[in-house]
Amino acid sequence: MDCQHSAHIRIFVDFRSNGEPAFESVPVRQIDANTFELLSSPGLALDLARGDTIRINHPDQRAEVLQRGGNFCIHIYADDLPQEAVDTLQDEVQTLLGGTLDGRYKGNLTLAIPSRNGFAAIREVFDRFRQCTGVEWYYANIYRNLDDDEDETLLNWWLDS
Repeated sequence: MDCQHSAHIRIFVDFRSNGEPAFESVPVRQIDANTFELLSSPGLALDLARGDTIRINHPDQRAEVLQRGGNFCIHIYADDLPQEAVDTLQDEVQTLLGGTLDGRYKGNLTLAIPSRNGFAAIREVFDRFRQCTGVEWYYANIYRNLDDDEDETLLNWWLDS
């Protein structure tokens, strides 16, 4: 029996203000009962990117990253974005960085960028987008302490890539 098929799973994002858990549906390749490879970077869940191998130990807890897939996940949050700016960003991400636009919901974008590009090349593309739109961008899977916005301690997983 082949256990490596595509599916969608719900991954824990965080608890809502009312104490209820919030989840995000993401496409995955199932490896075994609780282990999955992400086929797309999540738009809400932090510390994950396309290509990561994860384990879901408990449905109401963050996924455990077993192996990094080598991609930075970048989030952009806006009320609205001009289609031309999104198209330009998508084209530059693909042609200059070998990355993908993994998700879009209204003005929110999720992108996967191979870490081998380095921070300077990535910053050049995304800073150009920010200058054009006035909208900031964020790395979603590089910080150690996800619960403290002031703690910028890096995970440094890309140094092993």
